[in-house]
Amino acid sequence: MKTKNLQYNTTCNIMKSFVFAFVASALTLNHHVDALVFQKAPNGSPLLSNLDALIESTSSNPNDPETQEEIKAMMVSISESRQGDQRKKLPGQWELIFTTEKEVNFFKTSWPFASVSDIVQDIDVYDSQSVDNSINFEGGGKFAVTGTAKAIDGDSEYDRVVFEFTSAAITAWDRTFQLPPVGAGWFDTMYCDDCYRLSQDVRGDWSVFRRR
Repeated sequence: MKTKNLQYNTTCNIMKSFVFAFVASALTLNHHVDALVFQKAPNGSPLLSNLDALIESTSSNPNDPETQEEIKAMMVSISESRQGDQRKKLPGQWELIFTTEKEVNFFKTSWPFASVSDIVQDIDVYDSQSVDNSINFEGGGKFAVTGTAKAIDGDSEYDRVVFEFTSAAITAWDRTFQLPPVGAGWFDTMYCDDCYRLSQDVRGDWSVFRRR
């Protein structure tokens, strides 16, 4: 029991510090990252296929700075093919397949209690103006935050969404514990199509999502 309480206290402390980092942009990546198959690159460009290979190469070391810089440069290149407001295709459920967020990568590679099965985001910036993010662990554990999200005009060249978390909870050992919601901010959608989405956020992190 003492060990279980220690694990629970450790979980809560890390989760609380993680809530702010876990933005609409945090969302689905298997603990063992599968290779992605991009169905169609923008404007016939091979860049998405190359991005696929780079993301796969980060599965064992997602915090490698050299690889991250390559992925970021490729994301910028892909974003140049965008047409119109990229937020129009945001509504739906997304899986996080790459991120530079150290907190998320900690769970994917170093969390000692359970492996991450996926990280998922449900978002609608128009009708319900809501966002639900969850980190799901093998064995049924879960960390989830919910809040509001809406499209706004920003000072970025990309299309901005602001969010604010209103609730948070962790499920562990067949029990659910409510946590104080922490965090508000924004993310920019660099590129979004029927399958994939590229974004940057208020903390300077970069993420790639796949539609579920």
